[in-house]
Amino acid sequence: MDDHAKNTDTRYLLAALIEIYRGQEVFLPETDPEAERQLLLDVFSTAISFARFEESRRTLSDEIYSCTRGGATIRNQIELARIQTPDVLNAKMVAAAHLIKIMDGGKFRFS
Repeated sequence: MDDHAKNTDTRYLLAALIEIYRGQEVFLPETDPEAERQLLLDVFSTAISFARFEESRRTLSDEIYSCTRGGATIRNQIELARIQTPDVLNAKMVAAAHLIKIMDGGKFRFS
């Protein structure tokens, strides 16, 4: 797979995560488990800086630990989105949007 296809897949998965954290249903294609794990690690570690409460940062830290042990998938984020606090979900949403912005060189395009 070329870099453009990988970037498109990553953008799609980040956008899907944003929608999942908003409580929406999303089609999730089959993905490489290692790439998925790395993407979630990036989102969780970025989200810590956007969390407002210490308890939220602890929750995100626990998710990072679980992810490093292979226990996090995008599909299980759907289940967690139903029970996590608004602060954790907001931090994850902002982190995913931030990562999309970084991937696009800070520029958003509307087509």
